[in-house]
Amino acid sequence: MDSSEQKSGALKIGIAVTLLLQYDWEMDLTVDQLAERVTQWCAQHRVVPANGQVATETQPRTLRYYRTMGLLDAPTAGGGQGYGERHFLQACAVRVLQAEGLPLSRIQALLFGRSDDELRQTVESAVSGETRLPDVAAAPVVQPETWQTFPISPELMLVSRRPGLRLTPAQLSAIQSILESSST
Repeated sequence: MDSSEQKSGALKIGIAVTLLLQYDWEMDLTVDQLAERVTQWCAQHRVVPANGQVATETQPRTLRYYRTMGLLDAPTAGGGQGYGERHFLQACAVRVLQAEGLPLSRIQALLFGRSDDELRQTVESAVSGETRLPDVAAAPVVQPETWQTFPISPELMLVSRRPGLRLTPAQLSAIQSILESSST
């Protein structure tokens, strides 16, 4: 590698590090503040959705839609706050892949279950001008969720996500007694 390639690589790394350090990450951003930061980042790095498939500016409504599609994690706090760096990375990664012309269904498959480092690599690759798509083969395998139900009474049922949970009749009776005593 000659010195011009080393300088170019160092510049790309410097840009990528600056990308995330320019923000003072708080974990209590509102969805409006997150949308504003994503819009600023996209404008600064010329990340524009391909062929007008979505608006250039990221709106809070768009982020809420991403949330319903599983593209954006739930906020860590209630009351419209609790958005932080991971949410920023997720939203920017979606925008980067939209700029490559990918539909949201494909983006969902590419980004599902990605770590912060993997999201950061996708976002940083756009800054360097060489967008790298996440490797689908490296995506985590998600096991289907299993729910168990335990009838407590004709009006009540206990629901558990713990696989293989076994409750004895005595435990079910004790739960029923607790619930009956709290309703009086």
